[in-house]
Amino acid sequence: MVFSLSFSFGQSDPLTVTGKVVEKSGQPLPGVNILEKGTTKGALTDFDGNYTIRLNRGATLVFSYLGFKTVEIQVQDQNIINVTLEEDTAKLDEVVVIGYGTSTKKDLTGAVSRVDMESSPIANVPNVNLVESLRGSTSGVNIGAVTSAGGEPSILIRGQNTITAGNAPLIVLDGLIFSGSLNEINTNDVASFDILKDASSAAIYGSRAANGVIVITTKKGKSGKPVIGVNITSGIQSWTRRPNMRKGEDFIRWRRDNAAIRGKEDLTLESILFPLELKAYNEGKTIDWYDEVTQFAPIVNSQLSVSGKTDKTNYYVSANILDQKGVLVNDNYKQFSLTSKLDFTVTDWLEAGLNGYYSYSDYSGIAPGLYETTYMSPYGYKYVEGYENQLHRFPSTTSTLENPFWDTMPDDLDKRYSIRGIAYLQAKLMEGLTYRIEGTANRGVKNLGTFIHEESYINTLDPNQIEDATPFLNSANGFKRDEFNTGYVLNNLLTYKRSFGNHRVDALAGYTRDFTRLEYTETGATDFSEAGTSVLGWYGFHLADSGKKTSETGKTEYSNVAYLGRLNYVYDNKYHLTFNYRRDGYSGFSKGRKFGDFPGVAVAWTISEENFAKNIGYIKLRGSYGKNGNQAVDPYETFASIETGQTVFGNTTFNFSIPSSLANKELTWETTTALNLGVNFSFFNERISGDVNVYKSKTEDQLLIRNIPIMTGYQSVLTNIGRVDNKGIEVQLKSINIKSDSGFQWQTGLAFWMNRNKLVSLYGVDADADGVEDDDFGNGWFIGESLGAVYDFTPDGIVQADDVDDISTYGYSPGDLRFKDLNNDGVINADDRSIIGNTNPNYNLNVSNTISYKNFQLFFDVNFVAGGGTDNRYIAENSFGLNPARLVPEVANWLNKDYWMPDYPSTTAVRPNYGNPFNYGFWQSHEFVRLQNVSLSYNFDEKFLEAMGMQALKIYLSGKNLITSSDWIGLDPENAGHIAGSNPGIKTVSLGLNLKF
Repeated sequence: MVFSLSFSFGQSDPLTVTGKVVEKSGQPLPGVNILEKGTTKGALTDFDGNYTIRLNRGATLVFSYLGFKTVEIQVQDQNIINVTLEEDTAKLDEVVVIGYGTSTKKDLTGAVSRVDMESSPIANVPNVNLVESLRGSTSGVNIGAVTSAGGEPSILIRGQNTITAGNAPLIVLDGLIFSGSLNEINTNDVASFDILKDASSAAIYGSRAANGVIVITTKKGKSGKPVIGVNITSGIQSWTRRPNMRKGEDFIRWRRDNAAIRGKEDLTLESILFPLELKAYNEGKTIDWYDEVTQFAPIVNSQLSVSGKTDKTNYYVSANILDQKGVLVNDNYKQFSLTSKLDFTVTDWLEAGLNGYYSYSDYSGIAPGLYETTYMSPYGYKYVEGYENQLHRFPSTTSTLENPFWDTMPDDLDKRYSIRGIAYLQAKLMEGLTYRIEGTANRGVKNLGTFIHEESYINTLDPNQIEDATPFLNSANGFKRDEFNTGYVLNNLLTYKRSFGNHRVDALAGYTRDFTRLEYTETGATDFSEAGTSVLGWYGFHLADSGKKTSETGKTEYSNVAYLGRLNYVYDNKYHLTFNYRRDGYSGFSKGRKFGDFPGVAVAWTISEENFAKNIGYIKLRGSYGKNGNQAVDPYETFASIETGQTVFGNTTFNFSIPSSLANKELTWETTTALNLGVNFSFFNERISGDVNVYKSKTEDQLLIRNIPIMTGYQSVLTNIGRVDNKGIEVQLKSINIKSDSGFQWQTGLAFWMNRNKLVSLYGVDADADGVEDDDFGNGWFIGESLGAVYDFTPDGIVQADDVDDISTYGYSPGDLRFKDLNNDGVINADDRSIIGNTNPNYNLNVSNTISYKNFQLFFDVNFVAGGGTDNRYIAENSFGLNPARLVPEVANWLNKDYWMPDYPSTTAVRPNYGNPFNYGFWQSHEFVRLQNVSLSYNFDEKFLEAMGMQALKIYLSGKNLITSSDWIGLDPENAGHIAGSNPGIKTVSLGLNLKF
């Protein structure tokens, strides 16, 4: 920074200061923000870099401009202050992790989004699964709902590319491909996410990258001395939404109406209630079954870490214990994890590192069934009277509905262990040239088992069976299964980085291979009559009937090999070129079809580096084109397959085998080619920044199971056929609305994205010879439509008693659902079906705000998933919530909402004995807006920390999924949760503490 001063000896007060602001080359800088520190007085430089400002002597002027270092100058008697600003490339030089290497933001040519967890307030939110932190924060990335303790959300990047193969992205952990469960990675260990969304960025991962790539980087040591960190979060969970079922007289009215509309004349309580219902009614006993299945649901997450670095080493070690009880009884999850990272410099030309990860998870336990919970009568008995803790199998007498706790009785085992190691050596061969060999090896074990004891088969209405369940020992059964997953990944990478004047080159060449072995052993047994007991469960299989024991083993192996390369070239910080290439081989394909080629190319132009645009802020235009693959084919699927079964001839049972799926030696990858155009920008001294991307892709050679004529001897064949196109737009914005010297700052973030897909071709068959390829009605796939297209009848209100024409023409009854006669032939049949909507969202929008004042910080974000539009988007089947006759209404309970009856006809709901003759799906929008995350934190000041001997102390109160607004009738709208068919969404309020010393 260079500045010149000219003195004036006048004593006028206040003082007028003028001057000029230029960059190092002498080029004037227009729009430089000039502020008198501690006030709101300010000015901007004009097109020639000149400015004028009036202020008091002794004040400090602050000069700030996007991409340049901020300068502060104290004013005494100067009336002319000329300033030369120096470039500040720190933010543009921020390192971003890409495939098999790193880049800087300023050199990126692809669509890559970064989420820095170490500096984000979202780290305060109690997310059990690490990718929940990405929900709403990154445009183009859809994270599904979590509805159970330890649940893993679905991940979808840029829409659905494939019809039936997997749509999950590739996960990379600390530079190597990760194949385990995301729950194995401790959320508190994550430093950052880098999401590779466009085909060019992801092409370096080739055959696995068609659905995008998420690169996860874990934390490292930062301080020169050891830092001990303690992170404790404790919270309470509850339902995001809970159904309001009928109780008391509302239920009695419901039961009477169901009897009356079916023509029953005796509507007395003795007639409409089952014996145990009547007994409970007379005793004034009611059961709220949703209260019964809901447990106190605390979540406690505790982490202890030690980290640091020296000139030669960098280390990070953490241990984490998570104890989560879901909102449903017996839905529990416990996890213990260890992470250890060590990087060290051996010599000035050799570096090495060793990482270790261990995870133990326990999912054991069976939660009550919400199907039974929803429909069970409020009058009945959870336990059999006279027997301590003996569940009543049929609480209201009728055997139509079992006690929701009945299925929790079996023994259940689900424990998982994982250990993983990463090691690398990196050698500097010459200036700019490095060789790196890195590998990871993993071992995973699952212990699974279920045992159903004889008590699960008794009828509790019979006291004799309660007293003696041994007659049912012949039905007692169980299984025990152990699964083993072993694998490794090995990378050999050669990197060359050099600068030559205005030229910069970053080249990569590599070879990688991986191997996976999956093994399992399973034993089972039925009938413990001879043993006289099943108390030992699966540990007593040897006591079962010798003819009813089973055992099974299996092993699957597959491997991949790849050759890869990348070239990044930058000229004068203005023009960028990236070329990626990967040749992949997969053992699961047949000889001659094992290899595929996946190239990608990207260009970028940093307009703001041009002389004519240096004063407009920061603008970079990008374009990329690439090809990726999807190898979602299990090993051996290219071979013919058979099905086994049993049949009986006379009194003898015989095993049999029949051909099932035809072999296909021509099977190969799905391939996705995509074009991406984007722009990165920042204006007004970084007060507004962001990026915009538009993309279009086509996925060909879809991996589909196609039915074939039975006369071939086979039923189906897995083949490459069909094409799906995707297109979309993504917008990511950030604004600094207020930033004052008093310590107050308000920042807003916005993420918007929209995706559209279309089925372009399928089987290529035109059986009806109409010149148009045939649709697949059975699977709901329609040429020219979205994969989420809904094909059904079009509802047109509720038939009323005075709708005599419709009743006469179409045979309706009052209270029926009316449908549109689309072809006007006077008959409602399959020909009146059409595409009435789409299950995919219209668009996604997330708005976040971070408000800071001194040591306080408030963060909150609102997530909106929109339906509607011309395609009637984001609808889901909801017959459980909209059709009162969905399940034996003479026996079952239902929602406390309107339904049609002759005495009080409804215009929105059908009658309780509606038979739904056309099997209509009762589709409903599940559009919703949600206060998704809230965090209020306080960082203690240095004076307090020094007195307590601490480096940092932060306390915070946070919440997740606190408020949800939706017209959806059911459970959580995010996953279109049905009553009786889905688990609850989870709301969490927690208190946390971060301590470092």
